Amino acid sequence: GAEVVKQVESPLLSGLVYPGMQALDEQYLGVDFQFGGVDQRKIFTFAELYLPRLGYAKRAHLMNAMVPGLAGGKMSSSDPNSKIDFLDAPEVVRKKIKAAFCEEGNIAENGILSFVEAVLIPISQLRLENIKQKGSILEAASGGDLEPFASDDAPEGTVFSVVRDEKFGGSLHYSSYDDLKNDFAEKKLHPKDLKTAVADAINKLLDPIRKAFTDDEEAQRIEKLAYPDPNAKEKKQKKVSSLPALYCNFEG
Repeated sequence: GAEVVKQVESPLLSGLVYPGMQALDEQYLGVDFQFGGVDQRKIFTFAELYLPRLGYAKRAHLMNAMVPGLAGGKMSSSDPNSKIDFLDAPEVVRKKIKAAFCEEGNIAENGILSFVEAVLIPISQLRLENIKQKGSILEAASGGDLEPFASDDAPEGTVFSVVRDEKFGGSLHYSSYDDLKNDFAEKKLHPKDLKTAVADAINKLLDPIRKAFTDDEEAQRIEKLAYPDPNAKEKKQKKVSSLPALYCNFEG
């Protein structure tokens, strides 16, 4: 409990119960494997060790590196501005990216750079490989394209382009993340230009997902059940007083 729950001077019993309940998630969700960040490693090893001793199935556990949130520091599901959701509208994506922490020349705890490294460039590389293999690796779905995040005039091998006006030096094309990171660290790439390129790439990535959701009424119904609007006002039913009837009956 001390390893996964923030400790206070007077710890609550919930701090001891929480790890066990989180480990049991995999049983009651009926999953074959769990996917999470490396910060879940201790919970995963706890589940792997103890759940089979209780007669539950042993699951596989997959982990990925942690990506800093858009505000810097750890990404949080409770802070909508620290992350991009699959169903965020294009203007919402741009607003979140615009407000993200991305100090000029600072490559530490930079959520924008980390997203480029962990998500956009790997996807772009996979799409380039798919083109070389003539579409044998990936298949377009829901009307989405599988082009890399490079501009039309980008040189061969480009995995990420930052489109700029000629008066600002023209567009920048990168064949690796290290080249992009070095340019940012040396202030050759301005945060505003990087943010614009990242927002464009994310929206390009999310367009087919948003379209598939919009066309699927069942998915929309499930989403409302899973994530009810916290600002929605509950409809109050009009109460009908029974006193007049009781009074009449009594008098009668």
